[in-house]
Amino acid sequence: MRYLFPVLLLFSLNCSKKDKDGIVIDHDHASPHDYKEKLTSVGRKTNSERAAYLFTFINYDVPRYWHGTPWSFAGTSRIPRKGSIVCGYFVTNTLSDYDFALNRTFLAQKASSVMIKKLCTDIRYFTKRQELEKYILGKGKNQVYIVGLDFHTGYITRENRDTYFIHSNYIKNEGVIKELTKNSKALNASNMFMIGTLNYK
Repeated sequence: MRYLFPVLLLFSLNCSKKDKDGIVIDHDHASPHDYKEKLTSVGRKTNSERAAYLFTFINYDVPRYWHGTPWSFAGTSRIPRKGSIVCGYFVTNTLSDYDFALNRTFLAQKASSVMIKKLCTDIRYFTKRQELEKYILGKGKNQVYIVGLDFHTGYITRENRDTYFIHSNYIKNEGVIKELTKNSKALNASNMFMIGTLNYK
Protein backbone atom coordinates (compact mmCIF):
# COMPACT_ATOMS: atom_id res chain seq x y z
CA MET A 1 0.00 0.00 0.00
CA ARG A 2 1.34 3.46 -0.89
CA TYR A 3 1.07 6.31 1.57
CA LEU A 4 0.96 10.05 0.95
CA PHE A 5 -1.24 11.29 3.79
CA PRO A 6 -2.39 7.68 4.47
CA VAL A 7 -5.24 6.45 6.55
CA LEU A 8 -5.49 5.48 10.21
CA LEU A 9 -7.91 6.21 13.00
CA LEU A 10 -8.14 5.28 16.63
CA PHE A 11 -10.31 5.93 19.62
CA SER A 12 -10.59 4.83 23.22
CA LEU A 13 -13.41 4.02 25.64
CA ASN A 14 -13.49 1.50 28.56
CA CYS A 15 -16.22 0.41 30.92
CA SER A 16 -17.45 3.40 32.87
CA LYS A 17 -13.97 4.76 33.56
CA LYS A 18 -11.91 7.64 32.27
CA ASP A 19 -8.88 7.04 30.10
CA LYS A 20 -5.57 8.92 30.24
CA ASP A 21 -7.17 11.88 28.45
CA GLY A 22 -10.09 12.01 30.86
CA ILE A 23 -12.47 10.62 28.24
CA VAL A 24 -15.41 8.80 29.78
CA ILE A 25 -15.52 5.25 28.50
CA ASP A 26 -18.50 2.96 28.70
CA HIS A 27 -18.61 -0.37 26.90
CA ASP A 28 -21.89 -1.58 28.37
CA HIS A 29 -24.05 -2.91 25.55
CA ALA A 30 -21.28 -2.24 23.02
CA SER A 31 -21.10 -5.69 21.44
CA PRO A 32 -20.75 -6.29 17.68
CA HIS A 33 -24.42 -7.30 17.69
CA ASP A 34 -25.37 -3.97 19.24
CA TYR A 35 -23.28 -2.17 16.62
CA LYS A 36 -25.28 -3.96 13.93
CA GLU A 37 -28.49 -2.80 15.59
CA LYS A 38 -27.11 0.75 15.74
CA LEU A 39 -26.47 0.64 12.00
CA THR A 40 -29.98 -0.64 11.41
CA SER A 41 -31.39 2.33 13.33
CA VAL A 42 -29.19 4.69 11.31
CA GLY A 43 -30.49 3.06 8.14
CA ARG A 44 -34.03 4.07 9.08
CA LYS A 45 -33.12 7.75 9.23
CA THR A 46 -33.82 10.17 6.41
CA ASN A 47 -30.86 11.78 4.65
CA SER A 48 -31.33 15.00 6.65
CA GLU A 49 -31.47 13.02 9.89
CA ARG A 50 -28.27 11.16 8.96
CA ALA A 51 -26.54 14.44 8.20
CA ALA A 52 -27.55 15.73 11.64
CA TYR A 53 -26.50 12.50 13.41
CA LEU A 54 -23.08 12.14 11.73
CA PHE A 55 -21.16 13.90 14.51
CA THR A 56 -22.71 11.69 17.19
CA PHE A 57 -21.92 8.56 15.20
CA ILE A 58 -18.25 9.39 14.60
CA ASN A 59 -17.52 11.10 17.92
CA TYR A 60 -19.37 8.73 20.25
CA ASP A 61 -20.69 5.57 18.58
CA VAL A 62 -17.63 4.58 16.56
CA PRO A 63 -15.18 4.89 19.49
CA ARG A 64 -17.58 3.09 21.80
CA TYR A 65 -18.01 0.04 19.58
CA TRP A 66 -14.64 -0.12 17.82
CA HIS A 67 -12.38 0.68 20.78
CA GLY A 68 -9.77 -2.01 21.34
CA THR A 69 -9.89 -3.42 17.80
CA PRO A 70 -6.14 -3.91 17.20
CA TRP A 71 -4.18 -2.34 14.37
CA SER A 72 -2.38 -4.41 11.74
CA PHE A 73 -1.07 -3.40 8.32
CA ALA A 74 -3.34 -5.95 6.63
CA GLY A 75 -6.36 -5.35 8.89
CA THR A 76 -9.69 -4.93 7.08
CA SER A 77 -12.25 -6.03 9.68
CA ARG A 78 -15.92 -5.11 9.20
CA ILE A 79 -16.84 -6.17 12.75
CA PRO A 80 -15.82 -4.18 15.85
CA ARG A 81 -13.28 -5.95 18.10
CA LYS A 82 -13.03 -8.87 15.66
CA GLY A 83 -9.80 -9.30 13.75
CA SER A 84 -7.75 -6.15 13.13
CA ILE A 85 -8.07 -2.85 11.29
CA VAL A 86 -5.57 -0.57 9.56
CA CYS A 87 -6.13 3.20 9.55
CA GLY A 88 -7.48 3.58 6.02
CA TYR A 89 -9.98 0.77 6.32
CA PHE A 90 -11.04 2.06 9.72
CA VAL A 91 -12.19 5.28 8.08
CA THR A 92 -13.74 3.83 4.93
CA ASN A 93 -15.41 0.87 6.68
CA THR A 94 -17.11 3.07 9.27
CA LEU A 95 -18.23 5.54 6.59
CA SER A 96 -19.54 2.67 4.50
CA ASP A 97 -21.42 1.46 7.59
CA TYR A 98 -23.01 4.91 7.74
CA ASP A 99 -24.15 4.51 4.12
CA PHE A 100 -21.68 6.88 2.49
CA ALA A 101 -21.49 6.14 -1.23
CA LEU A 102 -17.82 5.27 -1.65
CA ASN A 103 -15.48 2.56 -2.93
CA ARG A 104 -14.17 1.67 0.52
CA THR A 105 -11.46 -0.77 -0.66
CA PHE A 106 -10.08 1.56 -3.32
CA LEU A 107 -9.96 4.58 -1.01
CA ALA A 108 -8.54 2.62 1.92
CA GLN A 109 -5.61 1.49 -0.21
CA LYS A 110 -4.83 4.91 -1.63
CA ALA A 111 -3.08 7.85 -0.01
CA SER A 112 -5.42 9.60 2.42
CA SER A 113 -5.20 12.71 0.24
CA VAL A 114 -7.25 10.83 -2.39
CA MET A 115 -9.92 9.97 0.19
CA ILE A 116 -10.06 13.51 1.56
CA LYS A 117 -10.42 15.05 -1.89
CA LYS A 118 -13.16 12.56 -2.73
CA LEU A 119 -15.22 12.87 0.47
CA CYS A 120 -14.52 16.28 1.97
CA THR A 121 -14.93 19.98 1.33
CA ASP A 122 -12.97 23.01 2.53
CA ILE A 123 -9.61 21.22 2.37
CA ARG A 124 -6.71 22.86 4.18
CA TYR A 125 -3.02 22.14 4.78
CA PHE A 126 -1.00 22.83 7.92
CA THR A 127 2.55 22.14 9.09
CA LYS A 128 1.94 22.39 12.83
CA ARG A 129 -0.60 20.65 15.06
CA GLN A 130 -1.25 23.89 16.91
CA GLU A 131 -2.26 25.57 13.63
CA LEU A 132 -4.60 22.67 12.92
CA GLU A 133 -6.28 22.99 16.33
CA LYS A 134 -6.61 26.76 16.00
CA TYR A 135 -8.35 26.29 12.67
CA ILE A 136 -10.80 23.72 14.07
CA LEU A 137 -11.58 25.81 17.16
CA GLY A 138 -12.37 28.73 14.85
CA LYS A 139 -15.01 26.65 13.05
CA GLY A 140 -18.44 25.55 14.20
CA LYS A 141 -18.98 22.87 16.84
CA ASN A 142 -20.12 19.30 16.20
CA GLN A 143 -18.18 18.96 12.97
CA VAL A 144 -16.33 15.89 11.68
CA TYR A 145 -13.04 16.12 9.77
CA ILE A 146 -10.82 13.59 8.06
CA VAL A 147 -7.13 14.27 8.54
CA GLY A 148 -4.22 12.93 6.50
CA LEU A 149 -0.77 12.82 8.06
CA ASP A 150 2.64 11.92 6.67
CA PHE A 151 1.84 8.21 6.91
CA HIS A 152 -1.48 7.97 8.73
CA THR A 153 -5.15 9.03 8.72
CA GLY A 154 -8.23 9.29 10.93
CA TYR A 155 -11.06 11.49 12.13
CA ILE A 156 -10.81 14.71 14.10
CA THR A 157 -13.79 16.01 16.09
CA ARG A 158 -14.38 18.91 18.44
CA GLU A 159 -16.26 18.87 21.74
CA ASN A 160 -16.54 22.33 23.27
CA ARG A 161 -12.90 23.54 23.43
CA ASP A 162 -11.32 20.09 23.08
CA THR A 163 -10.30 18.44 19.82
CA TYR A 164 -9.99 14.67 19.46
CA PHE A 165 -8.21 12.28 17.12
CA ILE A 166 -10.18 9.08 16.46
CA HIS A 167 -8.10 6.51 14.60
CA SER A 168 -6.63 3.03 14.48
CA ASN A 169 -3.34 3.67 16.20
CA TYR A 170 -0.34 1.95 14.64
CA ILE A 171 1.93 2.70 17.62
CA LYS A 172 2.49 -0.61 19.42
CA ASN A 173 -0.45 -1.93 17.33
CA GLU A 174 -2.79 -0.26 19.83
CA GLY A 175 -5.67 -0.01 17.41
CA VAL A 176 -8.83 2.05 17.63
CA ILE A 177 -8.69 4.90 20.13
CA LYS A 178 -10.14 8.34 20.80
CA GLU A 179 -7.59 10.73 22.26
CA LEU A 180 -6.99 14.45 22.66
CA THR A 181 -5.12 15.77 19.63
CA LYS A 182 -2.53 17.44 21.84
CA ASN A 183 -1.69 14.06 23.46
CA SER A 184 -1.63 11.93 20.30
CA LYS A 185 1.86 10.64 19.54
CA ALA A 186 0.81 9.65 16.02
CA LEU A 187 -0.59 13.11 15.30
CA ASN A 188 2.33 14.96 16.84
CA ALA A 189 4.84 12.86 14.89
CA SER A 190 3.57 14.23 11.57
CA ASN A 191 5.16 17.12 9.68
CA MET A 192 2.14 17.70 7.44
CA PHE A 193 -1.60 17.85 8.09
CA MET A 194 -4.20 17.74 5.33
CA ILE A 195 -7.73 18.19 6.67
CA GLY A 196 -11.14 18.27 5.06
CA THR A 197 -14.66 18.81 6.40
CA LEU A 198 -16.84 15.71 6.19
CA ASN A 199 -20.56 16.05 5.54
CA TYR A 200 -23.13 13.36 4.80
CA LYS A 201 -24.39 13.64 1.22
